[in-house]
Amino acid sequence: MSFSSAIKEAFYALENSVDAQGMREYMRNQYPFLGIKKPERALVFKEIYQKYGKAEDWFEVSSELFAMPEREFQYVAMEYLLKAKKSWDPRVPLLVHRWVDENSWWDVVDVLGPKVLGLYFQRFPQELSEWILIWMKSPNFWHQRLCILFQLGYKKQTDLTLLSTVILSLNTSKEFFIQKAIGWSLRQYARTDPEWVLNFVDHHPLMPLSKREALRHF
Repeated sequence: MSFSSAIKEAFYALENSVDAQGMREYMRNQYPFLGIKKPERALVFKEIYQKYGKAEDWFEVSSELFAMPEREFQYVAMEYLLKAKKSWDPRVPLLVHRWVDENSWWDVVDVLGPKVLGLYFQRFPQELSEWILIWMKSPNFWHQRLCILFQLGYKKQTDLTLLSTVILSLNTSKEFFIQKAIGWSLRQYARTDPEWVLNFVDHHPLMPLSKREALRHF
């Protein structure tokens, strides 16, 4: 049995309509759910990955699972992609780009940004500028959210010039998820250099939500 087949069989056997309704409502009825909560999903993933997952092609497996309608499969597709990080190649940002266009929402973008792209661009920095240019010009604001958030875990390695440029290109956006991401990125970097963040906020106009989020822990 393949990893994808085993995951599908296991997940459909665990379907819980009551929990699915709650999960669906939490996500504003954007996607169907099977009703499998994260701890249970993690246990199933671990067991099946040990049996079937290690030898398969990450691009094919994650693509197949992400194309499934229920949201749990998309979460597993991202987990599988992360498991294969030692084998990543230039197909990663292409896959991220496609996934964001196909199933954009914060729960996916906030994994693909800091966890996937954050690691990928540390390994392949020569590809960064090309993709930032593509995503900043995209009509899909979730691509811009990727550009804001991918450095969340960089700490002292954060490219402040790039972060500033991205934020100041988007700082008048009326989109809630962009304003929130700007504040989140600044709040996170404040853990590394609070003075830089305070100075940035003092000297640049930000939307009230972005400013409030940036200064939440001061």
